[in-house]
Formats: sequence, structure tokens, C-alpha cells
Amino acid sequence: MGVYTSIPSGSTFRSHGGGAAAECEGVAEGDDPATLDIVEDQRPVRSTKWIFIEGVAVVIDLPIDLEAFDPSGPSLDEVTRTFSVYCVDTFYLANFKGFIEVAATDPMLDPRGQITDLYNGLQLDPLVVYENKVVGEWGGLVVRSPAWLAINGSAWRTQRSNVQYYRGWELYLITVPTSLDFVVEFVPDPERPTAPFSGTIPCVGSEDDLPRDAGLEFPYRPAGLADFAEPGSGQPCEWTPPGPGEVTITARQTFAVTFWASGAVEPQPDYVWQSEPTTFRVGELVAVNVNE
Repeated sequence: MGVYTSIPSGSTFRSHGGGAAAECEGVAEGDDPATLDIVEDQRPVRSTKWIFIEGVAVVIDLPIDLEAFDPSGPSLDEVTRTFSVYCVDTFYLANFKGFIEVAATDPMLDPRGQITDLYNGLQLDPLVVYENKVVGEWGGLVVRSPAWLAINGSAWRTQRSNVQYYRGWELYLITVPTSLDFVVEFVPDPERPTAPFSGTIPCVGSEDDLPRDAGLEFPYRPAGLADFAEPGSGQPCEWTPPGPGEVTITARQTFAVTFWASGAVEPQPDYVWQSEPTTFRVGELVAVNVNE
């Protein structure tokens, strides 16, 4: 099995030795080794068949534990790949014409054209908005009772795309979560009107180092969260409903993306991943004291 392709213009492979039509001198396989010196000196084979063979590359594996991934290393602009050059055949030493260093960004080798395919194959864990305990108890959120904004813990982790192999490269996209916020849209009950609310509540930033448990919410609901508070957002990851109505919450998670090519790294634009909008009813609790 083999793959045939045209060498792009501008490639080192196309320009080496004087250009695509340049000839080289070599020895054809099958010549008598006893008369090889005569063949080399008097009857060399002239050909435009240049052969490039890559040497053994140093294999750099991704860390088994992706949480330990450090997006550092040489950039693609700094990396070269080494090829042996032959003319006509690789049978005799006389065919060997030396070594060349080819840039990783050479048009023949450049792996960056595969980034779109890697994005298309990137399957991030779905985001789910955390359901506060009061939703199960009372059927919705409670007026003036702070709601804790969080996501499923399994989603806050370093993730990668499926591997792709291309012209000697091993390619991945590595995504590292850096921030989390929530878009909150509150529509008051028209029969009991209060102020509407529409805004973004910040929650986790790149400077925060918070514990995570794949089976619980992230970030954890603090034990000291107040039972009642003024409407709005008094602190990160918290929103207090101002009155009865409906609120729709959408989680947004930002990832720092690194293109990883056999150990070389190249940062990509941040990627924003969001949950399906989740709507909760907001109601009032009424306390009734009964004296016997």
C-alpha cells in the first residue's frame, strides 16, 4: 500500500538539489559490485528521482494523567525533521547524497491543516447545571434564598480530542478548563411583578485552584451559604431571585486549547463550551405559625 501526492511549491523537497527537474547521479541496483568504481566514475546513472527517508524520530507521548499536562515545549516554528537524501536508489552508498533538515511548517509536512478535523472530532463532556436541593424539596428556587450556581464535576477536567496521524505526526487538541460563568435570565411573574434580571454571574477563574469530584457538583456548595440574602449576586457562583417567576440558567465553560504535534505545541484561541439552558420556577415560601 502506498500514498501518492504532489509536492507543493515552496517545499524543501521540491527545491532541493536545484528544483523539481534537477538531475542527480547515482548507481542503479543490480550493477556488479566488482566493477562499481568504474560504474561510478564512467557510467553514472542520471535521474530526477530523488528519495527522501526520514530517520528515527524521538517519540514523545502525552502524559497518561492528562491533569498533569503542561502545555510547554518547542513550537512548530522551532522544530525540524531530518531526512536522508538518495538518488535513483538506496542500494549503494554512492546513491547517498547527504542529510537535509526540513522545517515542521514545510508545506509538505505542516500539520496545522488538520486542526479543523481535530475540532470536528472533539467530544467534550456535556455541561449540566447543578440543581439546588430546594428544587427537589419545593419544586423550584425560592425568593430571596441564594441559589448556588455549579456544574457536574465530571466536566471540569483536562480533555483531549481523538488522535490523528498525518505524515509522521501524532496530533491532538488538548483542552484545559480556565473559567466558568453562568448566564442568568429571570422573568418575573406578571401577576406579582418584581425587577427582571439578565446578566452573567462569574464563578471560577483561571487563578482559582478548587477541588473537584467527578461525582459531585463543581464548585462545591459552601456550608456557610446564607439562607436569605438581598436579590442579585453577592459573591461568585451565587444568585438570589428577587421575586416569583422563571429563571433560565446556562453554564459557560472556557477552555485553553493547545495543538499538540508529536511534542511540539501551538496555542489556539480559547474555546467556549456551554450547557443546555435550564429553566427553574421561582416561588415564595410562606411560614405559618399555629398557636395551640
